[in-house]
Parts: sequence; structure tokens; C-alpha cells
Amino acid sequence: FCKLAIGETKGRARWLAEELDRRLPGFDEEIRVNVNGCPNSCARFQVADIGLMSALARRPDGTKSDAFLVHLGGVLGQGIDGADGASFGRKVKGVKVLAEDAADYVELLVRRYRARRGPEALSFTEFVRRLDDAELTSFATPEGVR
Repeated sequence: FCKLAIGETKGRARWLAEELDRRLPGFDEEIRVNVNGCPNSCARFQVADIGLMSALARRPDGTKSDAFLVHLGGVLGQGIDGADGASFGRKVKGVKVLAEDAADYVELLVRRYRARRGPEALSFTEFVRRLDDAELTSFATPEGVR
């Protein structure tokens, strides 16, 4: 646990991976989910397909809770065509996910991606990078938040 951490991430990352394995059996595509807890960004949320950066969120009752800001479509290295494909993920403005809802949220993203990617079988990041800002917000906003 980093002394600069805003929220606990090691246990949450393990829980998230186990939960997604359980919820999406047989899913065999590589989607990198990086869970980051502090401003130093040791987990490099910016270069993950799905980057979750710790934050605090205010609940309706006024209490604060661990949450995540969402960044989508980050990548390092070469793209599929061999061209330099490195870029930071795009922050999804207005979306903050409570930590205990992270598995629900990531599952929702994966299911939306699989339903919308079309016949080209784009990778998650390729799919996200083709979305304009409005489409990205629509894709990444949890139900009931729009």
C-alpha cells in the first residue's frame, strides 16, 4: 500500500480479475485493466485498454467512498499495422465508478465492446480509438447515469 495512495488497489485489482474471470468464462481476448491508487501512477493507468485511477466520490448520503476515474484506449508500442500506436487513454469525462462497482462496470464495458465492435473484430483499444468524444461518453457511461 503506497503512502500516497488515495484508495486501496492491490486487493481490489485481484478481486476484479477473479470476478471478471468468473463473470466472463471463456473470454480469451487480451484487455489490459490497470488499477492505480496514487498520483505517481505506478500501475500506468494511462496506457491500459481500461485504466482505473483512484479517486473519492461523494455518495448521495454525503459520505465519501473509494472510486475510480476511467481512461480508455491507452497503448504502448506498435499498433497492429506496425506503425507507432503509442498513446495515452482518453479520460471519460463525467464518469466516476464506485470501487465496489468496478467489476460491474468493466463487465459492462466488455459486453458493450463485444456487441458494438462489428465484423472487423477490432481490439478493445482499436474500437475505443475510433469513437469520437460523444460516442466515447455514450459507450462508457454506466446505465442510469446518462
